[in-house]
Amino acid sequence: MAKPAKVNVCIIGSGAGGSVVAKELGEQGISVVVLEAGRRFDPLRDFNVVTSNDWERMAREHTEKFKMPKMDRVTINNSNLGRPMEAFGVGGSTLRYLAEYVRFLPDDFRIRTADSVGVDWPLTYEDLSPYYRKVELELAVSGKGGDYWFPDIDQYGNPPFEFAFHSKIMEKSFNKLGMHLWPLPVARLSRPFEGRPACVNCGYCGYGCMIKAKSSADVTYIAKAESTGNVEIRPESVTTHIKINSQGKIKSVIYADKNGLEHEQEAEIVIVSAGSIQSPRILLNSKSSLFPDGLANSSGMVGKNYMIHTYISSSALLPDRVDSFRGHAGAISLDYARTNKNNPFARGFSMKPKSNLTGPAKTAINTAGWGLQHKDYMRKNFGHIVGMNAIGEQLPEERNCVELDPEAVDDYGMPVPRITFKLNENDKLIIAAMKKKMHEIYSAAGASDVEINERENFEPAHNMGTCRMGKDPRTSVLNSFCQSHDVKELFVIDASCFVSSSTSNPSLTIQAIAKRSAEYIIHEVKKGNL
Repeated sequence: MAKPAKVNVCIIGSGAGGSVVAKELGEQGISVVVLEAGRRFDPLRDFNVVTSNDWERMAREHTEKFKMPKMDRVTINNSNLGRPMEAFGVGGSTLRYLAEYVRFLPDDFRIRTADSVGVDWPLTYEDLSPYYRKVELELAVSGKGGDYWFPDIDQYGNPPFEFAFHSKIMEKSFNKLGMHLWPLPVARLSRPFEGRPACVNCGYCGYGCMIKAKSSADVTYIAKAESTGNVEIRPESVTTHIKINSQGKIKSVIYADKNGLEHEQEAEIVIVSAGSIQSPRILLNSKSSLFPDGLANSSGMVGKNYMIHTYISSSALLPDRVDSFRGHAGAISLDYARTNKNNPFARGFSMKPKSNLTGPAKTAINTAGWGLQHKDYMRKNFGHIVGMNAIGEQLPEERNCVELDPEAVDDYGMPVPRITFKLNENDKLIIAAMKKKMHEIYSAAGASDVEINERENFEPAHNMGTCRMGKDPRTSVLNSFCQSHDVKELFVIDASCFVSSSTSNPSLTIQAIAKRSAEYIIHEVKKGNL
């Protein structure tokens, strides 16, 4: 087994969390190796939308790029869950995220105190606010100050994108119902920044950004980390387990390269940032005499409290042509994100007009009819389609979990993650409320042919929980700095640490937490405590 030179810190994963920590540590002269299971992408070559001659074909091909057939497998157990979305590559899931950068609301960190559900986080909105601010400025997030829901944000790093035309039309319907649409804060550049061009609003954020206008981790934090000269990125390096010594201290990380050869990377500190499915998988597979149930799992909570966002999408036909396939919708409503005591459920949901990237080919295939009737329908209705989506806050439950499959293994001999997930009654009531509100908004817009997603199985893009932070080591895995209660040289810095799911996309909060945790690690290293 090959043994590269020992480093101060080994980070597993290069996504939203790992990239931020790598950059912060590298700037302080700390030696870092980042092990990334996926490959490195060249945006101009790998995310080229110019040479694609069909919208749907481009989307399909680009989504496939982020998969890892040798290890990207899960089994689903007794579940309301489809295949969770993950992305493997330098930059992690930020390669395919939509770069929507809405903060968690203050009450999202205190759901037990505010609403008598779940548990409170061991940190507050006020604790995290300065780190939110740092990320928003470092990435030149495009947004509008004086936010209706976040009045403490005076301005963003860049001005907001203008609402798409169909969002302007839908805004009238939201307003009729007493709702508000606000410019959606996004980590896409509305103006050039640090040598990267402004977004051209092509709308394909979910498939990689060809021109680097989307602030994915590979072109921002990873690039800055490597520029320090103290950070090495090792793509196509699949971590299988973490080793500790007889005193219970971190010893090394075992990983396989693209040829299947094993390596042992020794480090003083290990930071697991592989996401809420792969991070608990690695910890559970890192068994020893001191931790027979998995590393840092004395509480038995590693893998527990897996959360997603319940997601509902919809479409309808408007009387006038709006061409909603052009660019990003650029708007959001958090009117129903907080608990309303008049509702039969706790917590809530966010809503926004959808960028409808359904091209003519897919629209034609999904449209009933044949011959002239079909042609007439397409001529009359193509471009009139408008969409909305909503995401609901899903409450944590121990029964929803990520475990090691007792039978199935991947090509590296590592047990695949087995996910158990069931919706509870609160989840179902939120889903029903989201659908009802969509019907009301479409009705206010004079829309017809309303179709609302009725799926019971979700294919989550936002995977959270599984190594949650907390004050009590008996009921949590990490402290408020994402440091293991059991092994002080071990950190888990990704959405695994989340205590609740909010109604906001998780990347900004992951990066703010990573900023705060990196600051703590640097402080402890300088004091000689790590």
